[in-house]
Amino acid sequence: MPDRHGPFRVARFLLEIDGVAKAGFSRCRLPTSSTTVVEYREGNDPPRPRKLAGLTDAGPLVLRSGVTTDSVELAEWRRLVQQGKVDDARRSIAVVLLDAEGSVGARWEFRNAWPARYEGPTLDADRSAVAIETLEIVSEGFERADGGGETDGGKRPEVSERDPPVETRRTIHEKPRSRTG
Repeated sequence: MPDRHGPFRVARFLLEIDGVAKAGFSRCRLPTSSTTVVEYREGNDPPRPRKLAGLTDAGPLVLRSGVTTDSVELAEWRRLVQQGKVDDARRSIAVVLLDAEGSVGARWEFRNAWPARYEGPTLDADRSAVAIETLEIVSEGFERADGGGETDGGKRPEVSERDPPVETRRTIHEKPRSRTG
C-alpha cells in the first residue's frame, strides 16, 4: 500500500496540452516565479527605501523526452512558432504529478503557453544512450492548482453551495475578488 502521508515522488508525471494527456517525458523542470523588487523613497521618508512589488515573471518549463515517432507532435507545435504563428501556437497546458497509485497528486497550470526553444539530441556512435530532445515552453504565468483533474477521469472538487465561489483564475492585471462581494 502506498504511503499517503509523505511527499509525492518525482518520477510519475504527465503533461496535458489542451486537456489531452501526453506521457513519455524523462524529465520536467517546472519554472521559477519571481517578482521584481522596486525600491522607492520620498524626500521626507526615513533614510531607507520602501520595497514595492514590480513585475512578476515566470521562467520556462523545460521538458526532456526520448525521441520517438510520436514525439513529432511537439516538433509540429514548435514549427507553428517558427512560421510566425505564435497566436495559433498558444495552448493551455498543465503538468500533473501522479501519486504512487497513478491518481492526480499535484497540478500546475500554465496560461497561453508556447514552445520557445527546441534542442535536438546529441548523437554519438560510441554511446548507446537514449536520444533525448528538449523543449522549452514559456507562458504568461502559471499557478499551482488543486489535484483531481481530468487526467485520472475525476473532476475538480466543486465548491459547496454554503460557500460562495471564489475566483481562482485571473489575469495578472485583475485583483482577486473577496468572499464578501
